[in-house]
Amino acid sequence: MAALALAACGSHPTAPTPPPVTDPGGGTGTGTPPPPPPPPPTLSVTRILAFGDSMTEGTTSSVLSGLNLTAGIPQSYPFKLQTLETDRYTSQTITVLNAGIANHRAKDDRERLGDAIREASPQVVLLLEGANDLNNGESVRQIADALEDMVRDTEALGITVLLATLPPQRPGQKNTGYADDVPALNDAIRVMAGKKGATIVDLYAQFPLELIGQDGLHPTEDGYEKLAEIFQAAIAAKWEQAPAPVNY
Repeated sequence: MAALALAACGSHPTAPTPPPVTDPGGGTGTGTPPPPPPPPPTLSVTRILAFGDSMTEGTTSSVLSGLNLTAGIPQSYPFKLQTLETDRYTSQTITVLNAGIANHRAKDDRERLGDAIREASPQVVLLLEGANDLNNGESVRQIADALEDMVRDTEALGITVLLATLPPQRPGQKNTGYADDVPALNDAIRVMAGKKGATIVDLYAQFPLELIGQDGLHPTEDGYEKLAEIFQAAIAAKWEQAPAPVNY
């Protein structure tokens, strides 16, 4: 009888383990939804004016290769910067305005910069100019003085200037007869920026020569993307605010 009883007990099937509860929010086990994603970072400035010549307007140069056909329209670094800022600061409207005009020179653009500032009402000016002055025989001192005038005028209005050094140039091309003077001009720009309180964005130190196109002067399409990334990093370093921690 005892043996029969043990056999009978052992014949009962084991109850299956119930599956974990899945709640509508995607959590498991407790019915509590997962925490929301952290809020995005923000910028303490929202209006940015990019000022300069063809490298701001967006003149591109083909890559150094053979036939390289494209149906795309060249786009400037301010356009690409606008895209980067919009993607990163999703809770804000960041406005990047392009005041670049090809063939302009720093020595002639002081008044034009004032006009652009009055129209745009920016909090920040990205200033990249001087290549046309250099390649038309202006001295390093003359170019630095012209940029200094623009920095002084802009800072006097309470607007911060991010002053860029020139990207490298490839010697031997039609518009790069003074390519060897680019480092000296950039040294003068760095010194002047330190005296006037402008923030240097050292494009020259961060921009690989292979992103300069076959004309030796203008960036390729990828080069303009690189310019936008460098400017975005400089803007973030100065004005980005991390989101406040969220307690759950």
